[in-house]
Amino acid sequence: MWSYIHLISWVGIVIFTLVALVIYKKSAKVFTIMQMCNRVFYITVILSGIMMMQYSFSEHIVVSIFKILLGLATIGVVEMLLIYRKKEKPSKLFFVLFIVCVIATVSVGFYLSGGRPLF
Repeated sequence: MWSYIHLISWVGIVIFTLVALVIYKKSAKVFTIMQMCNRVFYITVILSGIMMMQYSFSEHIVVSIFKILLGLATIGVVEMLLIYRKKEKPSKLFFVLFIVCVIATVSVGFYLSGGRPLF
């Protein structure tokens, strides 16, 4: 159950981040709403990740710690990406880091879970 909550929250973060990036020029208010929704998903990701730690720590301690650090880095990159976008500073670097961090986090997460909940 926690893996479903964790996966859905990560999908929500990615979707809300992409929508916020696209919508910023049209509506700053909607951008702020998307940013707040992302922050709610951060909380669910962190809580569900804590609940799943007991399963992954028993077999893969080092990889689990790496996954935690990747997840926190991804959250940090998302925040920096949205803040730079809001301040209208160049954000291409953070967008590339966002893509790289999401792919790495998802890959390590599926490795730790044995492909669940998808497979």
